[in-house]
Amino acid sequence: MAMRRAAYVALLALIVTAAACSKPPPPSYRPGAVPGISRAQLEGIAGKPTSTLPFSLPGVSAQILAYPFGQAVLQDDKVVVVTVAGDPGYVGAHGVKLGMPEDQLLKALHGTRAKGHRDAYDVVVGEMDTRTKDYYDETGHVMYELAAANPNDPLAPFNLIGINLANAEGFTFLENLTKAKVSGLYTGQHIDNFVSDPWSL
Repeated sequence: MAMRRAAYVALLALIVTAAACSKPPPPSYRPGAVPGISRAQLEGIAGKPTSTLPFSLPGVSAQILAYPFGQAVLQDDKVVVVTVAGDPGYVGAHGVKLGMPEDQLLKALHGTRAKGHRDAYDVVVGEMDTRTKDYYDETGHVMYELAAANPNDPLAPFNLIGINLANAEGFTFLENLTKAKVSGLYTGQHIDNFVSDPWSL
């Protein structure tokens, strides 16, 4: 009996040790977390956010819900944007993935009748300057956010850092946010060298 109890205690200690040493898989994006659903529906799919913050600028008002995979933007309790930026396993429409170089992104979207506009600009935060490109695809209801690997090299390639699923209200939110940054209203950062032009494939 004593040997059986000792074996049980040893097995229990092994299980506890293994559980303490093993890390749970990182939370990932869940299909169905898309623009148009309510906050209750979003939390039923993706769980509770890690944080919720109100966000307000002239022409821009929303709640930002943070998740390990990225964030969701809500207006009037409805999701208008879902950003996937922290889930390396996410595969979007047409095989688009985070980290994908710009030329591969455009190749993946070729033939999809993607159209909208492209914004190119530098995001300056303190001493840090990040060269950015945002491709707004009104056909696919996605805004692709890219950044240059080396901001000091004008020939450095751009890679995909964020996939923003957005409805019409979401596009308006993202566009107004960029306008607010360009006009200097966004505290802590500003935009230089802003260019916006029509884009289609």
